[in-house]
Amino acid sequence: MRRSDLAAVCRARLLAGVPRAKLGAMLAPAFVQSLPENAVLCRQGERPPFLHILVSGRVGLFGERGNDEALIEIFGPGDALIVPAVVLDMPALLTARTLEESRILMWPADAFREQVNGNGALALGAMLQLSAYWRLLIGQLKDLKLLSAVERLANLLLSLAPRGRVAGRVTLPGSHQLVAGMLGVAPQSLSRAFAELRPLGVRGEGREIAIADTKRLREFVARPSPAGTTRRNRRGPAPAVSPSRATRAGTDLPSRKTTRRAKEVA
Repeated sequence: MRRSDLAAVCRARLLAGVPRAKLGAMLAPAFVQSLPENAVLCRQGERPPFLHILVSGRVGLFGERGNDEALIEIFGPGDALIVPAVVLDMPALLTARTLEESRILMWPADAFREQVNGNGALALGAMLQLSAYWRLLIGQLKDLKLLSAVERLANLLLSLAPRGRVAGRVTLPGSHQLVAGMLGVAPQSLSRAFAELRPLGVRGEGREIAIADTKRLREFVARPSPAGTTRRNRRGPAPAVSPSRATRAGTDLPSRKTTRRAKEVA
């Protein structure tokens, strides 16, 4: 293993509490492999043969159903993948696939479980990693239930933006179809969400997006919801009503539904 690879692996949350002197023996069965974009690390429904720790690059976790797939989450350097499935020796619930050229630590699953059973520091690291996964899951559920599609998109762009900079460019983690799946919206809804963010200084085509003012974008996401509403059920201005519909909406003419009910009663 390269010295630079070992330094990156040591920064992983999973191994944060393991003494550096013990890492060499612990990782003896493991190896680092360079993989191209779109390489599959493990497949949904199969037991992972390895625990994977990202040394460099990015990996996406995808949920699959038939020919459809949705990008669930993206992980970067220092992250361990599919830890629950490896610890429990159960089939993975998601498929892990590289989003760009990446270097991955491949730790045989059997050897990892053996080390977890006998090493308290590694077991603590696994607990910390699983706790982080839990918080990530709860955060996603809250966003889906409380934020509109536009606000979820704004949150994603902010998470990709360079820290400490007012303006910047970001690269979406995949095609618009994959990003839409990650945000839980249809591709058409994602296009409308981008259009609604244009007045806030969001511009771009394809995967390259320019953000003119990240502070303004954060203020947009943090603004309070109107009393008695959630952000998901906000609506824009009501559409104009045609004269015929306006008449029917008043008391001049009964609606079709009212007329039908009257006939049923009769």
